[in-house]
Amino acid sequence: MKMTDLLYIYDFINSRDANSRRVSFTKELYGYTYSWKTKSGVKVKRKVGLLEECPGSRIIADSTIIVPVEHRTLFDELFSRYQDIMNLHVFRVEKEV
Repeated sequence: MKMTDLLYIYDFINSRDANSRRVSFTKELYGYTYSWKTKSGVKVKRKVGLLEECPGSRIIADSTIIVPVEHRTLFDELFSRYQDIMNLHVFRVEKEV
């Protein structure tokens, strides 16, 4: 049996109480685009998220992502920093039916 992917399912607890932390988590996971004005016009830049940094990671549904096992440490670190505001379940995916 070869472990190839992990399924992360998460849900925020009382998301309105920890709105700023929820937004920070979402930005770290999915990335974000920001812009600023300069004399020559508006500049736009993209800050990549963990999903973009780790090849093979992808969004499955709302609050559900699939991650190759070799990137587990990075995702576990991210989720552990926000464990006080969310419930997390991680499953090993053995095969897709």
